[in-house]
Amino acid sequence: MITSRALALLLIALLGTLGPAWTARARGAETVRVGSKNFTEQEILGELVAQLIERRTGLQVERKFGLGGTGLCHAAMTAGELDVYVEYTGTALLNVLNQPLQADPAEVFRIVSGEYRDRFGLEWLPPIGINNTYAVTVRDSLATEEGWRTISDLKDRAADMTAGFTHEFMERPDGYHGLQQVYGFGFGSVRDLEPGLMYDAVAGGQVDVICAFATDGRVSAYKLRVLRDDKRLFPPYEAAPVIRSVLLAAHPEIREALADLNGTISDQTMRELNYSVDVDGRRPATVASEWIRQHREDIEGTVAVAASIRPDGRAGWWSMLVERRLELWHKIVEHLLLTFIAMLIAVVLGVPVGILIHRHRGSSAWVLGVTEVVQTIPSLAMLAFLFAALKVLGATPAVAALVLYALLPIVMGTFTGMKEVPSETIEAANGMGMSGAQRLWLVELPLAMPVMIAGIRTATVWTVGIATLSTYIGAGGLGDFISRGLSRNDPQLTLLG
Repeated sequence: MITSRALALLLIALLGTLGPAWTARARGAETVRVGSKNFTEQEILGELVAQLIERRTGLQVERKFGLGGTGLCHAAMTAGELDVYVEYTGTALLNVLNQPLQADPAEVFRIVSGEYRDRFGLEWLPPIGINNTYAVTVRDSLATEEGWRTISDLKDRAADMTAGFTHEFMERPDGYHGLQQVYGFGFGSVRDLEPGLMYDAVAGGQVDVICAFATDGRVSAYKLRVLRDDKRLFPPYEAAPVIRSVLLAAHPEIREALADLNGTISDQTMRELNYSVDVDGRRPATVASEWIRQHREDIEGTVAVAASIRPDGRAGWWSMLVERRLELWHKIVEHLLLTFIAMLIAVVLGVPVGILIHRHRGSSAWVLGVTEVVQTIPSLAMLAFLFAALKVLGATPAVAALVLYALLPIVMGTFTGMKEVPSETIEAANGMGMSGAQRLWLVELPLAMPVMIAGIRTATVWTVGIATLSTYIGAGGLGDFISRGLSRNDPQLTLLG
């Protein structure tokens, strides 16, 4: 009776929670799905769009924020899984349309708006006012010491520098590939980093140069310097809402609701909004709500210019494998090294712990309990915590996390294997006058070895898989390809990892 009543209450609670979502989905177009990519500015702009629609129309809004990148957002729009999100003109021209860049912002907007309407059934609303171009950025103190003012000034020192770039920047033709093509140099070491980690990494000296964003408030907060793009690598990146034409035709009031965004947010205003979230720790929804109430109308008219870089077409998987075989081999070696070092440490720690808790049975419950609790911590959360605790990027926090996750099967396998050694065998060894060490090495460990090896094998499989997430803290490995592929919705690149 108690069980049935509990199940009934649980079912009612689930229906109460999911009911509104089901009802909203059933009403179809009456629910507008607003998306954003996975960085601060996108969440703020997504909240502005969502809140304006909620306030000015009778439509409900479903937020789908934190999507991996341009490729995923665009795929969701064309698949009808997303109704509106804010995109950047240069990104659309290069990454989606695969067209050569143009220097004129108005011409770029004309091209992308026409192509999106004709090819994808998507409409670009007027630009919001910001031009969030990429910005090659270094510590201000280092720039002053070296006398750096432009990107070209880095050429003589680039081979000795470590760069930290986002996954998407690493794969964009106007990103690292474009930088090498236009400026004629690359950096000695390059780490794939999440946008949120880049600024901490460069400010803390873990990397020397990053691909910042022109409207990011952390540039001044972290005392960084943006180097002038003297060879005009980066295109115009004017932000504007992109919306499904079918939805706009059914609900023309959305266009009017979003008209308040037309040309009203300057680069400086966007930097202040981003600063409020990234540095002051405020919520994007709160910052967006306050802007709507204040509604600033001053605009900065600065725009960026771009070189004519023709993007590379998406190659077939075999072609990509051949073309990038050396990079793939490097990533494989990184991945195997992470796994090997972590497993070596885990075995050195886990086997003695398993032996100890077998000898002292009273401690087995809480030791195994602790290792089990570690397994419940999400891998990304563990990596982020260890980065914050150790304040270092790369292999150190990655190996630490992998060791923690590998301990449970190793400790459990050792404990179980030792426990399954027959008591008669132990008594026989004692009867032969063996010491404790002799009994351990000559009797217990050999008999427990099959179970111990099974635990080590399980830990190795886990470690190989979890190691892919090390890409988010700059540890490299095959996860770099997977993350870049996911951010660009490129299955071939993902499969390469």
